[in-house]
Amino acid sequence: MTAIARLTRADIALLTRAELRKLATTYTFLVTLAIAIPVSVLSVVADAYEAGKNGTAPLGTDASTYQMLKLGAVCCVATLVLGIVAAGGEYRHRTIIPAMLITPRRGALVAAKATAIAIAGVVLSGLTFGLGLATVVAELHARGLHELPPGTTRMFVGSVAAATLFGLIGVALGYITRSTVAAVVGAVGWVLFAELAILGALSPLIFNVAMPALDEHLHWPWQPGGIMQTSGQRARLG
Repeated sequence: MTAIARLTRADIALLTRAELRKLATTYTFLVTLAIAIPVSVLSVVADAYEAGKNGTAPLGTDASTYQMLKLGAVCCVATLVLGIVAAGGEYRHRTIIPAMLITPRRGALVAAKATAIAIAGVVLSGLTFGLGLATVVAELHARGLHELPPGTTRMFVGSVAAATLFGLIGVALGYITRSTVAAVVGAVGWVLFAELAILGALSPLIFNVAMPALDEHLHWPWQPGGIMQTSGQRARLG
């Protein structure tokens, strides 16, 4: 093995520290954080204002609080963009050249970048969801309510975990496309528009196809006058 191939865990740790230093000394992380936090806070305020209107759950109920805590999308989009810019920006600003000269093994460089974005994603999504949660507590406290629903911790952990994974997806997209603009527009457009449109159109179709098949598999095939008919069920229960 050559000296280039002998990369130890300490070397990966040094590369990861260098990647974290890049994030700390550029405006990418701070700008993303400065956008994500106000969006999460405004989302909570808007949901609190709309609570109890147009058939929505009243403020203070578990359903209303869960609606205010739906900040996972904000966290995921923020870390997705962060990962894309951190990886794709290397090619845009030509910093990939000295990085590859220092570390010719691309796998080690990608591993360090992914680790750094994962750490940054945890911090970014944790702060974003945490300040959103603080806004929820403030909204409830202002109305004399002091309890959060039991699923709050699960939503917090799930949002941070999902956002971290989206950050890694962003790193992959940045390295694949090597264009921050194309990757950001494509990824955010897919997450916010195309995916919702596709799921909105396919969900009823999947439900209508899957449920009858599942029902026949778990029970009995429906036939006119058969056991699955109302009279058949009554006779079976009787």
